[in-house]
Amino acid sequence: MSFNLAGLSVYTDQLSTELVTRAILKPQSVEYLTVRPGLTAGTTAINILGGVTDITDLSCGFGAGQTGSNSTAFTQVDLCVLGKQLKEELCPDDLRNYWLSSQMSPSAYQEVVPFEDAIADYKVREIGKYVENTIWQGDGVSGSCLIGLLDQITVANGAADGTAYSGAWTASNSFANVWGMIDLLSNELKQEDDLVMYLSMSQYSKVVQGLMNQGNAIIAQYPNLSNSTGGVAQAFQFPGTNVTIFGAPGINSNQVIVGPKKYIFMGTGLIDDADNFRFFYDPSLDIVKFMSKFRLGTAALANQFVSNV
Repeated sequence: MSFNLAGLSVYTDQLSTELVTRAILKPQSVEYLTVRPGLTAGTTAINILGGVTDITDLSCGFGAGQTGSNSTAFTQVDLCVLGKQLKEELCPDDLRNYWLSSQMSPSAYQEVVPFEDAIADYKVREIGKYVENTIWQGDGVSGSCLIGLLDQITVANGAADGTAYSGAWTASNSFANVWGMIDLLSNELKQEDDLVMYLSMSQYSKVVQGLMNQGNAIIAQYPNLSNSTGGVAQAFQFPGTNVTIFGAPGINSNQVIVGPKKYIFMGTGLIDDADNFRFFYDPSLDIVKFMSKFRLGTAALANQFVSNV
């Protein structure tokens, strides 16, 4: 009696959804954004509820004196999602003259490449790096609608003006700079329960040093969270505030923004089979192919943030 594996798929086919989900949803910044899955390519309008609340003295009726200036309003922010891909052709016979041939079949027909799981894991990490950088910097394609969040959340686009803190942060000025940007938040925004200050890992290190200069050891308590590279998430709650300080690997400049997580979005597909991650043998070309497809987009309501951009 031998194994009958005809009903099984190869390694990466079985884990296709898991791998692409890991690549798209595990980069560090994604944890601190509002993720909108199930989006097709194109532009999706995200509705945001707001309005004015005016509490008046109790009295009968619904006249102007009773209703005051109360209103309910919907605003929108457009989230453009683009399809991206990573494709590669791999010829197993190219490996015959190297040590990797020890992991291959003696048969002249070679329909798989050795170490598919290791190769897949490497591709996951590389896609994760691309997603992390693209979230903040955009895809760099002229005319593309995949614009980085740093270019969307600017003073010119309606964010509160934090440009007084746009220079390089140091161990001596970072503590005051954090407080300065937090103080620019409106009283209403200060009461939000999901405030995040997004800054580069270089700026983050200066905030850590600034806190330590104040004699505050709370920095040692930041959480050890998993991400695509297996490293430690650079985040902690700034003492005396409800603001999470987050060092985003995709920010590579002195740009800093702070505001509610609920108003900063990443869009993707992921809930259907159009986003996949797999190896497959193409008999017409006698070659093994690797393919990953995914969708990605960002959007933000700039006027809910303070920015030094």
